[in-house]
Amino acid sequence: MSNENEPDEQLGAEGAPDDTDWKAEARKWERRSKENADKAKAYDELQEQSKTELQRAQEQAAAYKRQVDELSAKAERDAARAKVAKETGVPAELVFGADEDEMAANAKALAAWGKPSSAPRTSRPGKFSADAGDGRDAG
Repeated sequence: MSNENEPDEQLGAEGAPDDTDWKAEARKWERRSKENADKAKAYDELQEQSKTELQRAQEQAAAYKRQVDELSAKAERDAARAKVAKETGVPAELVFGADEDEMAANAKALAAWGKPSSAPRTSRPGKFSADAGDGRDAG
């Protein structure tokens, strides 16, 4: 008469198990796990069948409410993104952030970074190479 929570093997003098067939033990626990999974599935099915129509309708309504809330939040973010894009001149695809203030800050930083400079940058300003051309128009 052994308890399910107690190991089936006898421990040796050093506290290590003696001659345990680990494959058989693994198969035994796998079989028990599958039996428990089947029982849990049957229990869930029974619980679902025992729900009243009102409970099912309430669960469905709660699921629809979550979906509407998610869509509303997305619409608000999209509207804020469009507003910030219009105000800053940055394409809406490049505007990001958790709220409108964060989006505006990121868009302004991106716009400043992308603003072209007034003159091209050269390694030696004011110096021109001798092979820049012959001075005639290419026409």
